[in-house]
Amino acid sequence: MTKISEHIKRGCIAALAIGLFGLTVLVSGCSPAIHSFAADFKNTLFPPRFGFFIVNYPLMKSDSSVSELYARIRYDDVVFVHTDSGFFAHYQFSVNVFADKQLTDVVYSNIFDKKITVPHYAMTNSVTAFDTVRDRVILKPGKYYIILKLYDYNTDHTSSREITHTFKDFLKSPLAISDILLYNNEDTSGIPIDILRSREDTLLADFYVTMKDAPATFSLHALAKSIESPTSIDTTIDITQANRVQKYKLPIETQMLAAGTYQFKLTVKKGKAESSSESVFRILRSSIPANPAELDQEIRPLIYITTPEEIALLKKGTFEERRQRFLDFWLTRADGNKEKASAMRAEFYKRVDYANLHLGGGLGQGWESDRGRIYILYGPPDQVETHDEDFTTPPYQIWYYYNVKLEFVFLDEFGTGDYRLVQTSSLS
Repeated sequence: MTKISEHIKRGCIAALAIGLFGLTVLVSGCSPAIHSFAADFKNTLFPPRFGFFIVNYPLMKSDSSVSELYARIRYDDVVFVHTDSGFFAHYQFSVNVFADKQLTDVVYSNIFDKKITVPHYAMTNSVTAFDTVRDRVILKPGKYYIILKLYDYNTDHTSSREITHTFKDFLKSPLAISDILLYNNEDTSGIPIDILRSREDTLLADFYVTMKDAPATFSLHALAKSIESPTSIDTTIDITQANRVQKYKLPIETQMLAAGTYQFKLTVKKGKAESSSESVFRILRSSIPANPAELDQEIRPLIYITTPEEIALLKKGTFEERRQRFLDFWLTRADGNKEKASAMRAEFYKRVDYANLHLGGGLGQGWESDRGRIYILYGPPDQVETHDEDFTTPPYQIWYYYNVKLEFVFLDEFGTGDYRLVQTSSLS
């Protein structure tokens, strides 16, 4: 293993430099004609995609509850056609709720006909712009089966999702908390978010609390933790509620949180009665480290491409001094070119984020795993062979990198998802 590690370490910086330089070339010189062909080709071959989530709330003085549906359709996931007025997309979104698993007893149905016109072709490929469908369904408590369907008129393609959703009986319990709706206080559209792109604004959590014996006082515990980040939120406050059903807006201060995916949990407690609700939000990396915790977080993976002495230097001094050294670190590797330095840094941490999200399995974070290390240094493999567990061999993967003529073998010896590097070899 020592020889394997040394072999990898010698080739790492060179491979990373090649990969990151390639990124800079793509960023600055990609042909719009090629890009537009690829986007159209993809969208006309594959069904349209959509994301969605549902939040369930209590109703005042009612044994029913309400569920609000939010569906997002990215511009990049539907097809636009060129018209005299710009580029035009047309789709239909339907919601059907059934009381039985056999999908014969329809208790709610709604159809939304949506049209989008944008002036420029580049907007049709946007992965950050999206159209939204909102629906509100009121039903008696119980389990229901929901079919969501998206039909793209410009391609005649359809995609659908079938989910099971419970309308809760909030008023039955002595104390209950609803689902959580997260949104940005600066966003006037009223559309919930799960990805926070800027920490300058406050993230708000909307939720309801029901109490049988109001007015009364309960404790609210808010916990936000991320396996990727050293920062967290852990606080408890006491709240006196005047009404049986009451809505709350809880500000979540994210300015000092480092980038990462946070599991967010709210727990209400009064005596022996307790109820919890959970959600997830993700904080994206800032263009430059936004706080000391995020700077520490970004320095740690640099162990793969620099010396322990330089890492130690990046950890000394005030936050402003350390941040400037960190920016200079990338600027030096880009030969003083700020645009190239920014692109290299963005690609490096894009790989770190991917490793954290998809290549974990051990005790540490994804970037600390063997697969994470190779992914960060060499980028996505050209080919992956996955071999599931059988009676004689534990699960293992082989990653092939044809440009640098290397292959890496990772073994999950104990079947826990912790793939360890066991062999590296040259491809002839």
